[in-house]
Amino acid sequence: MPRLAASLIIISVGLLVAMGMVMLASTSYWANGIEQPHLLVTKQSRIMFASIAMGIVIYYLKPDFLRKMAPWIFVFGAVMLALCYSPVGRDVNGAWRWVKFPGLPQFQPSEIGKISTLLGLAAYYARCATGIQSFWKGFVIPGALIAVPILLILFEKDMDTAFALSVACGMVMFCIGVRLLYIVPVIVIAGIVGHSFVMSDETRSKRIVAWQHLEENPKEFQDTNRQQWRSLLAFGNGGPEGVGLGNGVEKHGYLPEAHTDFIYPVIGEELGLYYTLGVLLCYVALAMGGFLVALNATEVFTRALAMGLTMMLLLPTMINIGVTVGLLPNAGLPLPFVSYGGTNLMFSLCSVALLLGVNRANQLQARDESEAMIPTPIPMKL
Repeated sequence: MPRLAASLIIISVGLLVAMGMVMLASTSYWANGIEQPHLLVTKQSRIMFASIAMGIVIYYLKPDFLRKMAPWIFVFGAVMLALCYSPVGRDVNGAWRWVKFPGLPQFQPSEIGKISTLLGLAAYYARCATGIQSFWKGFVIPGALIAVPILLILFEKDMDTAFALSVACGMVMFCIGVRLLYIVPVIVIAGIVGHSFVMSDETRSKRIVAWQHLEENPKEFQDTNRQQWRSLLAFGNGGPEGVGLGNGVEKHGYLPEAHTDFIYPVIGEELGLYYTLGVLLCYVALAMGGFLVALNATEVFTRALAMGLTMMLLLPTMINIGVTVGLLPNAGLPLPFVSYGGTNLMFSLCSVALLLGVNRANQLQARDESEAMIPTPIPMKL
């Protein structure tokens, strides 16, 4: 099982990253201009190789070491999120999601916050394993801990990431044994509050109304639902076989953010239905591999961490693809491993490295247990 899980994860992520590089090469010219047509591909390639090197180091970190360091990593992630509200924070399109330090490239602390939150939650349950089903130790205290980074992300106007992280943490709680009696009421209350929060925001409420009239495409919603409308046109234009790599027309300024949030429709237009289904199959294989890692884990920390990381990779995928095919209102989440974005690619690959590290620990533990079961041969006396 550990070998199967590792194979599914490595092959699927490798194919997704390769697809992302190919499609970025196709869209980079139109996104960056004629003077430096391959600049985005070059930057993404550098980040990819740096992330792989970082991932190799993370892969060999032992779960015990990660568990000891998790509280400090959690605090570090919360501090980085708080810096978005400081002078080093940067406002991009009305959202304070970015941080810029002198001499360093601009990055999104929410990517760090996702991993640090999941590490902190897993370490807490590993320490309080006997109180998982209790109200205070198993639900209230860990809920209060994860509320800090989630609220910091939410007030950055990054509601989609906050939602994905909340669901991932909720899945961790459910899978390690927290009672549904505590979880379900919070889900209901969060749904009501979230609905009120969205409808009170003029921009988000207009997105939802525009999404409801997506196929009608009335004039008053054309600016709001332009991305999704052009996305559907791209899929329709591509059909089963696509118009050919590099021959898509929607990326020529018609489809905004074609190299980031809406790269999936470009795949559909240029390569066709079969390749879009292939991308979906890769994410299904990644999900299967991640869930196998969680199922094979025998410790609370590794099981919770594997489940949280897997969900944190899958939820943005589901939201991004749901938006591009018109099933969900427009959001701002990239497609993991495929969309352009250095911070997202780096921490997505780091999440995969953590998953593979947990899988390696599972494999070593299974091997030690199998060796311990082999009886020691008794020497025969002549």
